[in-house]
Amino acid sequence: MVRVVTAPPDNPSRDDIIWLAGPRLVGLILNWWLLGALTVQVYVYHVNFPKDKRLLKAIVYVVYLLDWAQTASATYDAFQWFVYGWGSIPAMFGVFSSFLNVPALSSVIGAVVQVFFGWRIFSLSKSWVTFAIIIFLALLQLGGGGAVSYYLFTDASEVTRSDGLVRAVGVRLGVSAAVDTVIAAAMTYFLVRSRSQVLSGMNTVISRLVALTIETGTITAIAAIVDLIFFLKAHNGLHQVSGVTLCKLYSNTLLVLFNNRLALAKQTVVTAHGSTSGTTMAFAAAKTSSRPPVSDVDLEWHKLDSMRGEAGASYNERSF
Repeated sequence: MVRVVTAPPDNPSRDDIIWLAGPRLVGLILNWWLLGALTVQVYVYHVNFPKDKRLLKAIVYVVYLLDWAQTASATYDAFQWFVYGWGSIPAMFGVFSSFLNVPALSSVIGAVVQVFFGWRIFSLSKSWVTFAIIIFLALLQLGGGGAVSYYLFTDASEVTRSDGLVRAVGVRLGVSAAVDTVIAAAMTYFLVRSRSQVLSGMNTVISRLVALTIETGTITAIAAIVDLIFFLKAHNGLHQVSGVTLCKLYSNTLLVLFNNRLALAKQTVVTAHGSTSGTTMAFAAAKTSSRPPVSDVDLEWHKLDSMRGEAGASYNERSF
């Protein structure tokens, strides 16, 4: 059972209650909203990419189920605060199953997404060093999440700030932001470097991938940093807004990457129809390049085959 060791304040002010309950409510609303967005993205993926590899399908569906479990746990906490424990100060300052939905499940989901991005970067760059750094950091933040979960399980109080908990939160969120930054920087670098190996018709596609990588990596990194700052500096519920939604940002980022193939397929079709023998020339350049070009590595999931007559239908059947 969850144990509460640190007692809540004897007489919290009205402002204390507002700044504790308000962010929790906002965080839960955002959590459900992002789960809805994720559900739509999973449906789009399921309909459009039935021939993806089983491993990739497993990643998508397992992450989706974990997100449902995380939302269910967060909703249970909300019922403890706003329904069963309404008006109770000890209930309001309890964190109940937050040890599960915030550090544990969020860290697991984050690690899965980060490792997947690391694998994509390795496919693009063949750099074992970069891949090893990403894996190490992802596992480190996962370990930090496990430590946070332990401390919250043994002391399920909003006001607890033990030295061990603070260090564990710092490792989990700080390293999470660091690995997201490494992923965004590495993916951007290797994609930009690949521009010289494809024809100008594919530069727009690569630019789109670069922009998507920077945007998604920045969002998750900022959310982790904001969560860490609010936890350390503001003794209220503000940290829970980003804390309870962080895993949904990771999951939606993953599905955006998968489903982005649809937009890129349309874009390559337009490029192919607007150029002269674009596909034949691109494939000739790809096969004669001394180093694996972007079409054979990162665009293994955005293949230049889609620029041929088959275009859209053939492209959507490709696996990563």
